[in-house]
Amino acid sequence: MINKFKYAMLALPLALAVSACGDQAAENEGQVQEATVDQPGFEDRSATPAEAQSEAMTLAEHLASGDLNSAEAADALEDLDRLVTANIVDFPQDIRPGLTEDVEAARSALESQDMEGLQEAATRIQAKLSSAGSATDAG
Repeated sequence: MINKFKYAMLALPLALAVSACGDQAAENEGQVQEATVDQPGFEDRSATPAEAQSEAMTLAEHLASGDLNSAEAADALEDLDRLVTANIVDFPQDIRPGLTEDVEAARSALESQDMEGLQEAATRIQAKLSSAGSATDAG
């Protein structure tokens, strides 16, 4: 009986440590989600066209980097899709159709676990946003 109690007492710190790690991971994920939602263009926070385009560029850069695992890529792509959809009028009219097509292409690539295809679609999104930014800067 004492041995069982002794083992239970030894296992308690391990159980607490594992539990704390799980809580920390959930907390980190929540903080990342909260930081994203706090950006202009999300959750009824209005964004200027420049803010929407900048945030879309940042998300596209993350997707194109190849540094994200599939879960992180799915989160970034979902954020990009919501941002573009909710703020489509903030993007130049001439890139809107291509932008939504590239977001859909990225979604299809992710669903088929084609990370290279996802990166290519994200690179096309970056190029469209860059050219739109250049045209806006020049105009």
